[in-house]
Amino acid sequence: MINNLDSEGVREKIESETATNEAVKAIYDHIVSSPGSYGVNPNAGGLEFTSTTEVKGHPNRCRLKIWQPEPSVLHAWFYKRSTVPFSRDRFSYGGVTWDLTQIDLASIGQEVTEWLTWLDTGLNPQTRPSNWVSAFPYDIPE
Repeated sequence: MINNLDSEGVREKIESETATNEAVKAIYDHIVSSPGSYGVNPNAGGLEFTSTTEVKGHPNRCRLKIWQPEPSVLHAWFYKRSTVPFSRDRFSYGGVTWDLTQIDLASIGQEVTEWLTWLDTGLNPQTRPSNWVSAFPYDIPE
């Protein structure tokens, strides 16, 4: 479920990111149908999700950003923003890379569920996705 659909710019952001991109649409559709609750950042590059679960009694700072740096590559990047006010720092926890020429979008459910589990646990290393990589050779959009 997306909990902030009525916030300014959220629906427009979702439409702009999913309308012409089958892979991003498939990921979005799976997240919407999951039992968890997520927000979408309308101002972020790519499609960025936040988890509303609490981690050890505190708000979850973890984020999942989906973006496609080139036509056949899609990244799911996991990170936390700095807790320092006005800081632009982002603390990377790595992510997942898909070669879109090799992926079957009809069977991504289990993999995206792994992503959401990791996000909801506050990026607990014990729940890291099975095909996780530690770094990307691309600039990550703000």
